[in-house]
Amino acid sequence: MFRMAALLAATALLSGCAQTPQSYAPEPGRVATPAITMPADAASATVNYVHDGDTLFITTPADPNLKVRLIGIDTPEVGDNLECYGDEATATLRELAPEGAPVFFKSDVEPLDQYGRSLLYLFTADGTSINLEMVARGAAEAVRIGQNDAYWDQLSSAESIAVESQAGIWGAC
Repeated sequence: MFRMAALLAATALLSGCAQTPQSYAPEPGRVATPAITMPADAASATVNYVHDGDTLFITTPADPNLKVRLIGIDTPEVGDNLECYGDEATATLRELAPEGAPVFFKSDVEPLDQYGRSLLYLFTADGTSINLEMVARGAAEAVRIGQNDAYWDQLSSAESIAVESQAGIWGAC
């Protein structure tokens, strides 16, 4: 009887001392990243060429070579003014929007920047926000471009998560 009581007491005691769950650390940019849903009225296009981490050319029904500046993000420079993580940011955009890939786009308040580039939010064929994914992976920082801030809260939150997890530029530079 004593042996049974001791066994039950030990079991109860040990079950209360279960190992504390370890914190889960998925790959950078994947921790509770806020979502941006592709708008129903997003127009379709095809990727022509990625110039750098935040600029690319797409083919639309109205323009065979539309120069696009992704809204809400800024990436390190490439080329003669190469900045830390510039090449990696460009490679990330090329991965998300490879040449020939179908994409969808949506503008915000201001259609063009001071250089004449179309200011757009871009989405992959499966609805993934390319702008948000660039920030979530640490390949870009979130920035407000003029009055174009429809998704500012999501981009800013994704940046905070990327900074905290040291993703991309936040861990490399």
